[in-house]
Amino acid sequence: MRDKAREEVIRRLRSVEGHVRGVAKMVEGKDVTYAEIVQQTSAVFSAIKRINTLLLKDLVEERAEGGEISEEEVREIIKAIERVTK
Repeated sequence: MRDKAREEVIRRLRSVEGHVRGVAKMVEGKDVTYAEIVQQTSAVFSAIKRINTLLLKDLVEERAEGGEISEEEVREIIKAIERVTK
């Protein structure tokens, strides 16, 4: 994994970690609805999907830099990743 991607993944994971702690506090509270909790867990899920997208893009770009695939293939794969991970 390239350094820039590693830093971004770590930053995002720490953000998710904080968000999950916040959701746990919501669950511990008594005045929170199921809908509010589900909304927050959905946000966590979306954040993790974005991390996965970042990881997959970095993988493809890393392989392209190594000459293992062409620039055209990189663009095609990244478009496919973005469609699948939305």
